[in-house]
Amino acid sequence: MLPAKLRARYGLDAGNYVDIREDGNRIVLIPQEVAPRHPEVDAALEEALADERAGRVTPSFETMEDYKAWQRTPEGKKFTQS
Repeated sequence: MLPAKLRARYGLDAGNYVDIREDGNRIVLIPQEVAPRHPEVDAALEEALADERAGRVTPSFETMEDYKAWQRTPEGKKFTQS
């Protein structure tokens, strides 16, 4: 386990992948990404998480008819106009 200060400094979280290499008598850890990062996707996810944290989410619905009925309520109208 790496110390918290090192994990924070290098942006590592529990479960991240690292490539481990030997360099003489040193062990070198190189952060690895499982898949290439896409800045647009990361930005959209961050926006979605910010919306969720701020409470800007709709209730869950059993059917599309329930959703359409909710859209006609004052809460639904307010939400769909934002």
